[in-house]
Amino acid sequence: MRPAICSFPRAILLTDFRNGWLYEAGIGENRALRVADGELIAVRVERDRAGAKLGSIVDAQFTELWIAGRSGIVTLESGEQCLLQPLPKGLTEGATVRVEIVREALDEKGGQSKRAKARPAAEGSTLQRGPSLLDTIEASGEPVRTVQAHEPDMLAAFGWNEAIEQAETGRIDFDGGSLLVSLTPAMTVIDVDGPLASFELAKRAAKAAALVLTRFDIGGSIGVDFPTLEAKAERTEVSTIFDIHMTGKCERTAINGFGLMQVVARKTGPSVLEVMQADRVLSATLALLRQAERTRETGAMRLDVHPAVAAKLSDRPDWLDNLAKRTGRTVSVEAKGDIAIYNGQIAPA
Repeated sequence: MRPAICSFPRAILLTDFRNGWLYEAGIGENRALRVADGELIAVRVERDRAGAKLGSIVDAQFTELWIAGRSGIVTLESGEQCLLQPLPKGLTEGATVRVEIVREALDEKGGQSKRAKARPAAEGSTLQRGPSLLDTIEASGEPVRTVQAHEPDMLAAFGWNEAIEQAETGRIDFDGGSLLVSLTPAMTVIDVDGPLASFELAKRAAKAAALVLTRFDIGGSIGVDFPTLEAKAERTEVSTIFDIHMTGKCERTAINGFGLMQVVARKTGPSVLEVMQADRVLSATLALLRQAERTRETGAMRLDVHPAVAAKLSDRPDWLDNLAKRTGRTVSVEAKGDIAIYNGQIAPA
């Protein structure tokens, strides 16, 4: 369980901000949390990535033809390869083409990665980098409040730590049951489990599943495995509940006799679950840095961590330098084999 770093009465924080986005620029990771009527609706995580960002317009070299007239591979100046679809007429291998990134690369567990997707840029388009997380939430038209580390932890007050733990484990409990969200290369699969009667469990799970898709920005192909419902009227009612609570654009199938419903939504990049699970050591490292930045003690600080976390910090000395600057404290790291990856400790040096 992540620590709830909140040094101000939670009730006061919850009445102080009711609608909009909270944004926090952290060390190695920027975070945003959307609130509606005082309830957590969505969380978003932005990390330093070498790949092209969604919405970027870049020049690339056409490298390889995949399907004649339909798709091919282009190589960006950075060396990153992207799938280009559709192909402009007359494009030949080796030619330069201006493209727009419509889906970022997807890093999967096991170290594999899916190429980013691109389409030909509109005529007259100028080169540009895609919007940042802050740009995106500011463009939503909703209020945005930036949260500083020396201030009360409003993200934690609204359930940030619990939501991120859900993203890391894929387990989301709801009243009467739970969802287990599994990531596969082909699709995201949501399994429903619980002790209630099948129809009642399916109704509650339909609402929970719809809310989860929005909360964690889950797109692409999604399968929801409800309990088996023999009556068509029951399956229709469960589908209607899903539709009521699904705020994002998507298409879905009816629930079949085995309880399976497929949902397809636009995918523009990794979901929050994919971000948090792609590199668990990185996730644990950045969570510890956030906790360390919010400590109120003074004097030298020592981070007691799992050896894998120590290695990650050794690879990124700029993170420790940034922590020292933000806190005004000297920082050291000690690797300890008896500490779990997510149980790093902050102690006086």
